Amino acid sequence: MSEAVLRDACDQLGLQATTGRIDKLLILKDFFKFYARSMNLTGRTDDAALDSHIVEALQVVALAQQLQIGAGRWLDVGSGGGFPGLVLAAWLEVRLVLIEPRAKRASGLELALAKIGRQDAQVLRGRVENGKWRPIEGGSLEPGFDAASARAVFSPERWLEEARPWVRPGGVVCLHLGAGETPEGVRVVGRVDGERWAAVGVENVPRGTLPSG
Repeated sequence: MSEAVLRDACDQLGLQATTGRIDKLLILKDFFKFYARSMNLTGRTDDAALDSHIVEALQVVALAQQLQIGAGRWLDVGSGGGFPGLVLAAWLEVRLVLIEPRAKRASGLELALAKIGRQDAQVLRGRVENGKWRPIEGGSLEPGFDAASARAVFSPERWLEEARPWVRPGGVVCLHLGAGETPEGVRVVGRVDGERWAAVGVENVPRGTLPSG
């Protein structure tokens, strides 16, 4: 992805593409090209595939901007190949926790975070499963996140259930849906549609209560 193409994508999403942010995204793309196969991060490393992944992750950044989530705590579950977690780290000043069970991929995430100067972001090996934190290498997961995302890990319905214990009441659960799709029975607080996918923000509510509005 050339800088010009990246800036154009940011313009279309209403994102302010500062030089520092653009540089970090370009560093990430080079990282994927060099390490993706050896660290089992993602299958395809051609420009078209990586560009698509980055732009789709930027939709989540645009959703965060729309909902004014510029700080606070953000949980990304099943961070694996780095999308959207690493792109969130490159763009937002949130306190980020990335969850990944596989050792090789977790190491890759830590290396990528170091390359963009986000060693403050935390990578935990383990799984979020049936409302429980199941660590692999120790490390606790504390609830109360302001937002949470999980791409290609759970169905949207399952992800809403899995995220509920970890996101504070009134916080945002980010769903990845087909463009134009709308979840039922929840309060949608924001969405950013792309050509193929939509980043949809849903208000987190405690079990047994109705969504506000």
